[in-house]
Amino acid sequence: MFNLSKREKNILISGIMFVVLFFGFQFGIAPVFDKRDNLGRILSAKQKTLEEMLVLQQQFAAVSNKFDANAQTLKLREENFSLFSFIDSSVQQSGIKENVEYMKPLTKKLEKSRYMLAIVKVKLKGVYLKEFVDFLYRIESSGNGVNITSLSLSKSGKEKLMLDALIETQTFKLKDRV
Repeated sequence: MFNLSKREKNILISGIMFVVLFFGFQFGIAPVFDKRDNLGRILSAKQKTLEEMLVLQQQFAAVSNKFDANAQTLKLREENFSLFSFIDSSVQQSGIKENVEYMKPLTKKLEKSRYMLAIVKVKLKGVYLKEFVDFLYRIESSGNGVNITSLSLSKSGKEKLMLDALIETQTFKLKDRV
């Protein structure tokens, strides 16, 4: 076997070197490049996750500030405040008591929070715009932390000069004041 010609030895050495280089590349160098590519993808994914976390942190801070503002509002309003009674008195003061078709109160418990969400849905039939705007103004400017979360309007009456409205209002209240 060792009686090979110089040409055969060169071919054999070249073949062995090719096999050694091929396996060296496959098991030594290629995994390094693959690992580097994987690390690059992981790094970009982690950066994207970090950016999302920063956005969520900003949103959480904004919501926390809103809850702090709500807590301040809750402390300032009357201790026996009731959303239903407030909406009822606002309807009466606006002069649209006879236009109320129904008022539905709801209460939702918020998990892991010391607040509850009080909701009142009001359906109005045949209200003039001026009285309706007065009603909305009384709700939003009361300083009691009452918000209008949903408003649906449609024209009504013979000459379409009146409105039918479905309004959803909400406010937070402390659970211990239920």
